[in-house]
Amino acid sequence: MELQIFNVLEEKINRVVRLVENLKTENHELRMRIQELQALLEERERTLYALRVEIEKSKTVQNEIETYKKNQDQIRIKVENLLQKLKAFEDIP
Repeated sequence: MELQIFNVLEEKINRVVRLVENLKTENHELRMRIQELQALLEERERTLYALRVEIEKSKTVQNEIETYKKNQDQIRIKVENLLQKLKAFEDIP
């Protein structure tokens, strides 16, 4: 009878040991996966930062282009006005 109790106890202990080993393996795999995901997250954050910097540069360039176009329009209008005045001057007998 005592031997049977020890056999049952041994089997239960063996199951617990296997379970702990499985949990250790799973824990290790999960930690590795966490490291992979953290590395991926860091890479994505760097990419996101770089994209935000590029967006800001693009906005700056776009603003410069708009300013340039406004200046060009002002110059064109002034030239047209000067040409009209010159033409009016030429039309005087």
